[in-house]
Amino acid sequence: MQKIMIMDELGFVDFLSKNVLKAPGVITGIGDDCAQVRVGKEKFLLKSDLSIEGVHFRKKDMTFKAIGMRAVARVISDFAACGGTPKFIGISLGKSRDINTSALKDILSGINFCGRKYGFSLVGGDIARSQKLFLDVWGLGVARKFIARNTAKAGDAIFLTGPLGKRPFNKPFEPRLKEAKYLKSFKVNSMIDVSDGFIIDLYRILKMSKKGALLYEDYIPCTAGKSDFYRGEDYELIFTVDKKESRLDELKKKFYFVGEIKNKDFGYKMKAGFFLKRVKIRGYIHF
Repeated sequence: MQKIMIMDELGFVDFLSKNVLKAPGVITGIGDDCAQVRVGKEKFLLKSDLSIEGVHFRKKDMTFKAIGMRAVARVISDFAACGGTPKFIGISLGKSRDINTSALKDILSGINFCGRKYGFSLVGGDIARSQKLFLDVWGLGVARKFIARNTAKAGDAIFLTGPLGKRPFNKPFEPRLKEAKYLKSFKVNSMIDVSDGFIIDLYRILKMSKKGALLYEDYIPCTAGKSDFYRGEDYELIFTVDKKESRLDELKKKFYFVGEIKNKDFGYKMKAGFFLKRVKIRGYIHF
């Protein structure tokens, strides 16, 4: 009898990264916030993201304009997490029966608002009937310097761009493009946005970089308490900075220093007062 393997989201991403053919033009593929590809002499970033009714939002909690804005902002946040900027966006929309023309226009209004604010053009997509409203957003962008998840170094300082738990789930948010642009002049070795929770998203950097980490619990900025370590959709940036960065003090004044990257055999630990404890890997997992 064949054994059935059950994988969660993290396991399935690992499976895909090891079992999908990588063409010569792929520089960074499955497993990062964006893919980086080469076409001729040019490099581009690619990203897609789903926003599904009942999973990522509830219509009763948001305006249709906000639904459009938030769906696009999720993709823009991933561009920011790689040090990039969006240029072109496409959207495939699943239209449920209760979505009328006015609602569609409001969704488009939210998308266009983001386009004007963040400098991208909506270039196409698709629309079809669906049981629930969903938006599948894909984007193409560029980055002068691509910042990946798998290049953290032992000794790096770990930073967070803003406090956890501050952003409401049912409101549009501001992707950290300005912060990513500011960081381009520093020796940033790795970066990710906090979409599924601070603890699990930092773990993604550690796993791909084959590193450990020491966090300082008292340094991690929270709004509601320790539960903020694990809640998703903060969309702040976690980034690690080379220990030889001469302007490290400047970063400590502007952002939140929360820990250090260690060698892999150190593990993933947190210092709370005088105590050192293992970090439990928890956060939002889609399946």
